[in-house]
Amino acid sequence: MHFQRSITVCVLLKYTLACIPTQQVDSNSPGGTGGTGGTGGNGVTTTSALSTTTASTTTTTTTIATTTTTVTEEPFPCTVCQKAYDTSCKGFGIPNLLQWCPTAAELGIKYIVGLLPLFPFLPSDTCSTVVICPLGTTVFYSFLGLETPGVSPIIAWCKQSGPDAGNWFTGTEFLKFQLVSLVCRPIISG
Repeated sequence: MHFQRSITVCVLLKYTLACIPTQQVDSNSPGGTGGTGGTGGNGVTTTSALSTTTASTTTTTTTIATTTTTVTEEPFPCTVCQKAYDTSCKGFGIPNLLQWCPTAAELGIKYIVGLLPLFPFLPSDTCSTVVICPLGTTVFYSFLGLETPGVSPIIAWCKQSGPDAGNWFTGTEFLKFQLVSLVCRPIISG
């Protein structure tokens, strides 16, 4: 028990002694003598020892290679349909943190012509895409002139021929809802 206390006291004493300041004390007067003795402005006599210190500086230069990543959008294979995802999006924080939307390239949106293997209920002459919004955002459908929040992911498709050619829909051929555009926007808690 005494041994543990002795070790603790020794360790604390060692750290305490290591923190004693050893700087030089010069005169407090505005003119100061700067010599080895004198009186300060408040009548205190101080003594300082002069010492010469040689310092050397070593400059080290570190070069760090950086990689710039450019995100490019996939080629657009559809011939009749326009892109469904909002092309006016500029990316994170633009124009501000409440109204930004990721670009199609950032989301990795791909358009596919023909049948979609995950969703075989679509017509065969379609251009389709799947929009998956990142965390903190949700998909907004431009539907009947209003931007309505919805569920992500969304499968959107557009017929390449026939009476509905060029119009984007979600749902199946039997139960479809026409879309004007899709966009991922931040979820704003109220």
